[in-house]
Amino acid sequence: MPMTRRDKIIKWIAYLLALWGAAVVNYYVLGPLPIALPLLMPVAAVAGGTLEGAPFGAAYGMAAGAIMSGLGGQGPWCIAVLALFGWLAGLTTQYILRRDVWGHLICSVIGLLCWECGEVGLRLLSRTAPPEVLLRVAVPELGWSLAFILPVYWLGRFCCIHYGRIYHE
Repeated sequence: MPMTRRDKIIKWIAYLLALWGAAVVNYYVLGPLPIALPLLMPVAAVAGGTLEGAPFGAAYGMAAGAIMSGLGGQGPWCIAVLALFGWLAGLTTQYILRRDVWGHLICSVIGLLCWECGEVGLRLLSRTAPPEVLLRVAVPELGWSLAFILPVYWLGRFCCIHYGRIYHE
C-alpha cells in the first residue's frame, strides 16, 4: 500500500526529530565533555540514505549538513558534502550492499574516514598545523564517531520501522 502525503509528512517529522535529538546529544550533551567531539551528523546522513534510499538520503543529508553548519561551526560546504554522503549511502545500499545495519556500518566508516582525511588534508595543505597535531585531534574524533554509529542507526531505524519505509525495493 503506497504511503499517503500525510504518512510521508509524519515520517519526515519523525526523522527530523531524530536528527534534532542526535544534534542535541552531539553538541549540547557531548560537546561540553572533555572528549573529542564525535561527528554524528555525517552518520545520521548515511543512516537516512541506508534506510530510505538515495533521494531521501540526499535531502536528509542536507538537513544534517545545515545543522552541522549552524551548530558545529562548519562552513556551508558541509551541507553539500552530507547530502552527497546520504545519496551515496542510498545508492550503495541499493545496488552493492544490503540495506541493513552492516550496510550502514560500512558506509558510515567509509564516510567518516573520508571526512577525517578531507579535514586533515585541507589543514595540511593550508599549513594550519603539523600532521602530528592534526592526527591528535582527528584520531580521537574518529574513534568517538565510530562508537556512535549504531545508536544513530537505531534512532533512524526506529523511524523507518514505526512510520513505514518511503523507498520500496
